[in-house]
Amino acid sequence: MQFDTRSLWIYIHFTQLQLDLLESMHSPEEFAGPKQKRQEVQERQEAQAIAIVDINSNQLCQINADAYKRGLKLGMGLASASLLCSDLLLHEYNADIERSEINNIANHLYLVTSDIVLCPPNALLLRAQNMLSLYEGLAGYWQVIRQCLQEHDVDFVAASAYSVQAAKMIALSLAKNTLTRNQAMQKKRLKTKTKQAKYFISEDRNKIAKLLARCSLNVSDIDDKDITKLARIGIKSYDDLQQIPAAELANRVSRFSMSILNELMGKQAAKLKFYQPQSRYHDYLELLYEISLSDKLLPVIGRCLDKLSQFLLIRNAHSMAINIAFFQREHDKLTLTFNSIRPIYKRQDWLDIISLQLESVSFESPVYAISIDCEKYEVAQTANDDMFTEKSTHVAAMTLLSRLQSKLGQSNIKRVHFVEDFRPEYSLGQHPLIDKAGARSKVQGQALSIFTDRPGLLLPEPEPLTLDVQVIKGPERIQTGWWDDKNINRDYYIGQSKDGQQVWIFKTPNKQWYLHGYFI
Repeated sequence: MQFDTRSLWIYIHFTQLQLDLLESMHSPEEFAGPKQKRQEVQERQEAQAIAIVDINSNQLCQINADAYKRGLKLGMGLASASLLCSDLLLHEYNADIERSEINNIANHLYLVTSDIVLCPPNALLLRAQNMLSLYEGLAGYWQVIRQCLQEHDVDFVAASAYSVQAAKMIALSLAKNTLTRNQAMQKKRLKTKTKQAKYFISEDRNKIAKLLARCSLNVSDIDDKDITKLARIGIKSYDDLQQIPAAELANRVSRFSMSILNELMGKQAAKLKFYQPQSRYHDYLELLYEISLSDKLLPVIGRCLDKLSQFLLIRNAHSMAINIAFFQREHDKLTLTFNSIRPIYKRQDWLDIISLQLESVSFESPVYAISIDCEKYEVAQTANDDMFTEKSTHVAAMTLLSRLQSKLGQSNIKRVHFVEDFRPEYSLGQHPLIDKAGARSKVQGQALSIFTDRPGLLLPEPEPLTLDVQVIKGPERIQTGWWDDKNINRDYYIGQSKDGQQVWIFKTPNKQWYLHGYFI
């Protein structure tokens, strides 16, 4: 909640968030291949007119630069747009997609600023006042905020003021002016392919007041019926409002609209709920084109994993499992679980695992959307070990196990553990690497080997000895197993071949020699 009128607020409005998200997920830089191929992909994408249509009004609400070039305009009907551009690529407006992206942007901004208010589906509100001393002024603070927004590659307008409603009115006025810019500006934008960022960021109360005075009441939160009533008596801008006493205004507008006016003038506190980072990660993305091949989905999944990595980085956390749902056009969605043996958070680590598992996946129909869920994650453990104690071999082993698991499946990866049995054939057991709950399994009562002279590589079955070896140690007699009719009676020796290989051999009571293992 806003407790005083001295706080400086920044309202950030994203003018075409869903369209920006669609285009960024299919950026040409994500496609691997020769330079000429990447250029062809980029030219093909730039030549595609794309629009977001509001199904309720049947009008275009977001259009890209190429659509502007072909004469399409915001608010144009779908029939007129189809006549002007026969190959127009249409997507239905989905407010949930923008809400999800707003959460992702807020997660990113939470690294550099504290008080954030979500204004779904396409806006954010920042309380800048208590951050100015940290960044040595508004200019330094806004530079950091703008850099974070530019990393998301989105169009936005922003404005600062000393009340929430004032900042919102100025920002929406800037957005309205930006959307009505002339065709020459659109052609210029088409050549540069840069995102539009128009903003008014200032602490000067006089400058804020002058800009606010020119703002139309149509961009405020005042009830539409009350705006019509005020327009009949010539009140159309904020400057006009100041010419009428507050008592007269209260008689002409509803209680809700009067509350908005009091917030606008800084006479009443705004009721706000500050953003708290979510405890469970979920992201949904609608694709620009339907995709049938799994390898073509990897660039898009990689962009989604960037957001997941940022989410985990903020919390200093790692995860061992994520779920990815593939929404198919003519079939039910396909949900796959991707597991890692060791906790990870980086995009490339997850992408290596996902790419291996997707090699064996074929979709029944084209995929038009994907979603990523991470329900469980754990805080990364920090240690004070020096640089010489890093167990790089252990990390490499865990990475290898994760890739093998993705390639071969969980059920085909086993752990080997020691069993308390003197017979070599029965001294080793196997256990699933991952239990049914999805965690690394632990063998109950697992014992350590009591033998010091057992080979590292034991043959599945003893083989007749054909090597020319010299006995260097032994014998070790193993005579046991009478209780289960699998008794053995052998004298084991350690031998060495001419090339220096040490082997484990044994002799039976019948004087027959067998090879049973190699020391590695």
